[in-house]
Amino acid sequence: MKKRLLLLIMIVASVTLNAQVFVENFETAATGSNVEGYNSWYVCPKASDALGVSPKVDEGALFFTGYKGSDIGKVAKLDSLVGKDASTQRISTKLITFGTDTLKPVVGKKMYAAFLVQIQPKSITTYRDFFTWEGSTTSSFTRGRVFAKVIAGTQDLQFAVSKNSSSAGQYAESTVMAGGVGVNHLLVLCYETIDGDANDVIKLYINPDPSKTEAQQTVVLTSSDVQSDYTPNSTKMKINLRQRGVGALVGGIRVGTNWNEVLKGTTTGIQNINVNKSSIRSFGNTIVTSGSGKVQVYDLTGRQVMSKTTDGNIQTSLRNGIYLVRFEDNNGKIATGKVVLNEY
Repeated sequence: MKKRLLLLIMIVASVTLNAQVFVENFETAATGSNVEGYNSWYVCPKASDALGVSPKVDEGALFFTGYKGSDIGKVAKLDSLVGKDASTQRISTKLITFGTDTLKPVVGKKMYAAFLVQIQPKSITTYRDFFTWEGSTTSSFTRGRVFAKVIAGTQDLQFAVSKNSSSAGQYAESTVMAGGVGVNHLLVLCYETIDGDANDVIKLYINPDPSKTEAQQTVVLTSSDVQSDYTPNSTKMKINLRQRGVGALVGGIRVGTNWNEVLKGTTTGIQNINVNKSSIRSFGNTIVTSGSGKVQVYDLTGRQVMSKTTDGNIQTSLRNGIYLVRFEDNNGKIATGKVVLNEY
């Protein structure tokens, strides 16, 4: 029985960790329908960024060898005529959640947004951002902007990235990609939260090799503009599709906190789980942990029955019985254990 419980704990932990990725393939959306209104996408509440029309859902999944989100579902179609000037610019936004957990920047950790994009020939020939991180619920607060432009009179393309600036010299740009228009590209936007003010780092990986580690990638742009940071542990992170004159097909969106999760759909965290009975225990109907953090409780079928933050003691209203507990402290250290809950 003990071995069975331990195995179930590890299975639950594995499922939980692998679930920590947001996926958007527009798979069940009707062709020709608006992106906004599908799967809780919504228009930016900032009036000047809510003009024009919503991106549309189109047929034709994008393919990129080795990428987990490849060749699945449909695409969001950004119209090159929408947002070409300020009178029709539009931002469409999606809050990122993993189950009931909202993605937030954490000091010393990274957030990744991987997606497939095909830039269309009629796109604007100056840099315009088309995909960004978003930190505001009531306006627009972007930190991590992906730009594209088509070289006039050619089928050539350039990408660029910045923390926020759109001024020349303030963003990092790729070399000219000959024949890059109309070709599927895999982009990975990384936001790294660093302790301090106005020093977080933005990176853009262009057509990375999914079989290699992040450190082994060669085509990466790092932004250098100094802008304010997202507030760690409190900013609820979102992604934006921005219609500002770039015509594009976007699909296979995957967002998470681990390179392997978003590129391969796997996790490297499972081997780091510490089954430590001393850090999780119980008395009566109270679960005791080694400190503050987040507690997730599962019954013996693997069904999550509670998810709450704790300061070290958390009283439950669960029925008497045996439960599996996953505890992540505020430093990101994970422990799992078994508890017996009962009312006196």
